[in-house]
Amino acid sequence: MKTITTTTHYPHFLNLLFIFVLTTSISLSSSEFVGNGRLSDAEVSYIRRRQLLYYKDQYGDRGERVVVDPRLRFENPRIRDAYIALQAWKQAILSDPQNLTANWVGSKVCNYHGVFCAPAPDNSSIRTVAGIDLNHGDIAGYLPEELGLLRDIALFHINSNRFCGTVPQSFRNLRILFELDLSNNR
Repeated sequence: MKTITTTTHYPHFLNLLFIFVLTTSISLSSSEFVGNGRLSDAEVSYIRRRQLLYYKDQYGDRGERVVVDPRLRFENPRIRDAYIALQAWKQAILSDPQNLTANWVGSKVCNYHGVFCAPAPDNSSIRTVAGIDLNHGDIAGYLPEELGLLRDIALFHINSNRFCGTVPQSFRNLRILFELDLSNNR
């Protein structure tokens, strides 16, 4: 007796349907993040959730976990700390349409766009990061805890961007901070 086998294409149809639904939902959800330079409510919510993911303890200790290449050479430990702070911040930036942080590469942080160095207030023989000015950059992201490593910073200007979230607890370490301008952010 000869058996007749019939092939059902039903499981293949379900696989194709699943792939179609998945790609459609991905494209629809990613379209929420495309806009006219303003953050949508979905983007704000995403940034806040991402920032909160890094909290580890009751003191707000979190971090972007910057790995410092051992081949990099720094002129002093304060510049190395600034490198860690700025690289962590660069990781926390989700959008930089003017590429203001594009040259934030390597150990020469005093050459980074928007970063200004000066002699340290307690030791004029060493340079340290004294100011940051990224006003009107349309940058989206948040401020990581590592920015507290910029202990000698006096000016921190990031107005008219799209930063959101909380001011890091580590800003308490910025003892000589004279001007803090966070206006016109989210």
